[in-house]
Amino acid sequence: MSSGTSKLLSIDEQIKALQEKKKKLEEKNLLDLAKVIKKLGADSLSVDVLVGSFLETVEAFQQKKDIVKKWQSKGKDFLEADKNKKRSNSSNSFRNSQQDTKSTVKAH
Repeated sequence: MSSGTSKLLSIDEQIKALQEKKKKLEEKNLLDLAKVIKKLGADSLSVDVLVGSFLETVEAFQQKKDIVKKWQSKGKDFLEADKNKKRSNSSNSFRNSQQDTKSTVKAH
């Protein structure tokens, strides 16, 4: 096999790896979106309502309406609060597990 052919195979492998990475990122984004929809309680809305609201949101974004800035700010606040809550819960559970370990050690 010539070096030109092996370079092409290497590039093909890199392309396939990047395509797979892109696919995984898209799947993660969809899963993250589904989690947000559930946390908001929007999963109880009908598909018609969700699609209609998404259509209006996209139109407002494309028309650069001022409301989009308000939505963006509220969304950012919600996501940051959720991240902080997760951090707090995970550090609390770590502290609790440390305390449980200390209690167990003292008991013995």
